[in-house]
Amino acid sequence: MWQTATAELTFPSDRIDIWRVRLDPHELPGQDLRDILTLDEVARASRFHFEKDRGRYIRGRAALRILLGRYLGTPPAEIRFQYENHGKPEIAFPHDSGSLRFNVSDSGGLALIAVGSERAIGVDIEKVRPLPDLLDIARRFFSAREVQAILAISENKRQEAFFACWTRKEAFLKATGIGLLYPLSEFSVSVDPDGAAELCEVKGNRDITSHWFLTDVLPGEGFRGALASEGERCRITQWIFDPSCACHLNYPRI
Repeated sequence: MWQTATAELTFPSDRIDIWRVRLDPHELPGQDLRDILTLDEVARASRFHFEKDRGRYIRGRAALRILLGRYLGTPPAEIRFQYENHGKPEIAFPHDSGSLRFNVSDSGGLALIAVGSERAIGVDIEKVRPLPDLLDIARRFFSAREVQAILAISENKRQEAFFACWTRKEAFLKATGIGLLYPLSEFSVSVDPDGAAELCEVKGNRDITSHWFLTDVLPGEGFRGALASEGERCRITQWIFDPSCACHLNYPRI
């Protein structure tokens, strides 16, 4: 269940927090919102061709900074990021105390921000939409096991099964930090959209499935999401990002 967060946040040492962020508010962000972004982030925003995409990027990046700032007790503009070998971002020194970990995904004007500590995490969200070539895409990118499972599902459930499979796979890849360097067909997840999210097998590594857990995240009507995390299953809380939550720290509104 999604709930509105309190003004103060405790460090997520024993849990993973997932934040749902709307990227298309009725009120467009003011110029002051860019003040908490780095010059590189402002430059990246300017490269978006469409204003809608530019605004979504700014709001999403600002929300990430505001949330991380609240966990760390640090002004959002002061947070700096560094990148692992495969490009996965993490918080850089000196604000990396407690090994706070995070991951972000967005689709169709909605974003998910997952925050935890001491463990690798990955999150993915997709807007469910008609795909006339759904089975062709599945055969190209999914494992043979997953394709057979999708074919075994009734046609009226295949679209949701496809996106359940896709988000579960993407969440796992993002958690590992390997991304597209690891072929999607080399590992399998559960496909049933009404069943439990599971990492079923990874070719060449029989033991790895016991070191990770998957869970579905349902952001709202028309969307599918998933969270992957290293280690044992832990408590997960789901929060609605409220732009006014930053006011008590004099952070800009979105």
